[in-house]
Amino acid sequence: MISTGSLLQSPCKTLIFSIGNGNGHGFLACTPFSTRLRTSSSFSQTSSSRRLRSHGVVCGLLPVDPWAPSIDSQSIASQLFAFSLFPYLGFLYFITKSKTTPGLTLFGFYFLLAFVGATIPAGIYAKVHYGTSLSNVDWLHGGAESLLTLTNLFIVLGLRNALRKIKNEKKIASEVVSEVQEQQTSV
Repeated sequence: MISTGSLLQSPCKTLIFSIGNGNGHGFLACTPFSTRLRTSSSFSQTSSSRRLRSHGVVCGLLPVDPWAPSIDSQSIASQLFAFSLFPYLGFLYFITKSKTTPGLTLFGFYFLLAFVGATIPAGIYAKVHYGTSLSNVDWLHGGAESLLTLTNLFIVLGLRNALRKIKNEKKIASEVVSEVQEQQTSV
């Protein structure tokens, strides 16, 4: 059944319909913009409608329109959250292998995994105990975010110490060079 309140015109010149099967679960279908709007009875009788009900339709890169109100954003966010761990582990591998990162900064990047490790059980606890997401339970969300704050502090303090060390080394080197030049001019 087509919900007329959910007809949208996307930038790719398609009409997007929110289609429901009566049990509260819906999905989106994209049809060419030039296609005339069909009534819900004629639309449900077409073979493309049967195909839509069984498989869904891919619009662009995602199987749904990201701006439609029927998207379960929490499930998409959790999938992206889980997927983002793999590139980050690759980053940690290469930054550790390079041996050019200051120790405290490297510890900060690894400490981000503590934030991830604490956020997952906190999110599960919030969902089970309070029936809502982690962002809606202030004391749990604040505790998890404090680990992110510590991560940022470790990274910044490590980089700051490394920059100060480089500055001091340059200062000492310039003092040594000036002393050598003074000794050479006095000889």
